[in-house]
Amino acid sequence: MNSGSSSVAGPSLRSFSARGSSAAAAPGRGFRNPLDAWLAGQCGVQGADAKTLVCTLRESRARALTRCLSYAAARSAFYARKLAGYDLERFTPEDMRGLPFTTAEDLARWEDFLCVSHGDVQRMVTLRTSGTTGSPKRLAFTQADLARTIDFFRVGMSQLVRGGQKLAVLLPGAARPDGVADLLRQSLSPCGVEVCTPPQDLLVPAKSLQQGFVRRPAQGLPMRENPLQRGVTPRAFGACPSARVATPQAALAGIHQDIVQWLDEVRPHCLVAAPGQLEGLLRHFPKSSPPGLCGLLSSADRLDPVLGHVLSTVWNCTVLDHYGLTETGYGGAVECPAHDGYHLRLLDIIVEIVDFCGDEPLQPGETGEVVITTLEREAMPLIRYRTGDVACLLPGPCACGSPLPRLGPVQGRLERCGNRVRVVQMPKGGNPTGASGQRDRSGHDGPYCTVGDWEGWM
Repeated sequence: MNSGSSSVAGPSLRSFSARGSSAAAAPGRGFRNPLDAWLAGQCGVQGADAKTLVCTLRESRARALTRCLSYAAARSAFYARKLAGYDLERFTPEDMRGLPFTTAEDLARWEDFLCVSHGDVQRMVTLRTSGTTGSPKRLAFTQADLARTIDFFRVGMSQLVRGGQKLAVLLPGAARPDGVADLLRQSLSPCGVEVCTPPQDLLVPAKSLQQGFVRRPAQGLPMRENPLQRGVTPRAFGACPSARVATPQAALAGIHQDIVQWLDEVRPHCLVAAPGQLEGLLRHFPKSSPPGLCGLLSSADRLDPVLGHVLSTVWNCTVLDHYGLTETGYGGAVECPAHDGYHLRLLDIIVEIVDFCGDEPLQPGETGEVVITTLEREAMPLIRYRTGDVACLLPGPCACGSPLPRLGPVQGRLERCGNRVRVVQMPKGGNPTGASGQRDRSGHDGPYCTVGDWEGWM
């Protein structure tokens, strides 16, 4: 094992930051969106108007970016090389062009990124990169890194669950120490929320849900009508009068029979689950929600808007979608009940949208690759990390009244081979879009940029 970046001399992140690495700041007042109130509290402008919040956030993010770049250059062997010779104080969250990108392949040499000693690492996660032959990427988190996510979870989940209620987490593997369920428990237990998980052997691995490895229903379950397979009336879907969804085989088979019984017994007020799991549950609860359920948070994959609408209508509950990556410390951005984009952790993450086939940042409303920079991260800060997700930043304020930037829905993934880039689109309503040679929003077309279907990528 090489010494990696843990041997690189340099100051700690706390010496760069006046407010430290953990952020249980008092919430702001006077904002309809709890994320805005939280950010106002972190910035020390509780009770301020929207204009003051926007200006203060811009200044706070600029200072945080300078700290991040200086910290990474001083502590990480990878960024010491990458950032050598750059004037790190001239970059702002609004203009980071010229700074080098980081890729998933770079993270295979994780020790070159590490900015703390191995003893300070609280959790290490290993992920396989795209394709079966890609080297795994590894991500490290300190206790302070996880504490920032815990704080974000508390605020985001306040839209769905409150003290005295139960939250059930169905994501496979979430019950591991410092996994998603454990972080939610640390976040919500002090607020009086009981966080529970089913026995892990009852959860089908996410890979099975996505790739259809399990192709038959659980034995003994009655096969009820699936609302997604019915003809849907214009009244139910508004602008989508002819919407019809072909239910993937994997989703039909992705729910263990005992999960249904477990939900009947536990009666959670809110669920956190992957879209494939929710679709499988919908098949077993086709006319009304599981007993007591009032809220859902979809995570770990993209929630199709048709599925989200059917769940909220048939189950009569609030359905919110979450966007997050392991690279962002799990939490990244979350919808509000207005369903007008994903509200970002703006003091923890900078999101850029970059040209698919080049390095040019795009304007709000233009679709490109999601590129993230993590702020205030102690163990492994990431600078201009290319996620491979395809989305846009939404122009204008949210329907909830928030004036802050939001991420639009993820529309697909990028598949790279040499200098060729293929945009693999997600299906609308469950129907693959099919290959196309259409021009993408960045102005490029084939053979370097093509658009294909989502099938086979997941």
